[in-house]
Amino acid sequence: MPLKNDAYTLVLGADMTGSGRLALSVSELEEGEFHYVLLEAVTIPGELLCFRPKEFGERSHSTPMDAWFSGLGAVRRLDKR
Repeated sequence: MPLKNDAYTLVLGADMTGSGRLALSVSELEEGEFHYVLLEAVTIPGELLCFRPKEFGERSHSTPMDAWFSGLGAVRRLDKR
């Protein structure tokens, strides 16, 4: 089943990383090409919860799961800084 224009998002709590509240999203930008986007929570008056892009996965992956694990590696690298 094609997943074009679908996105998968997992929010990682503040206690899971030293860098704050993060969300890891996976999107299919082209058919069969999945990329992760690491999002960082920001505070905007009047909004409940907002995120801004922090890092984009430049390399495409053939499955959403592969892209998600690549993004998870990016989160772990940030946590080690």
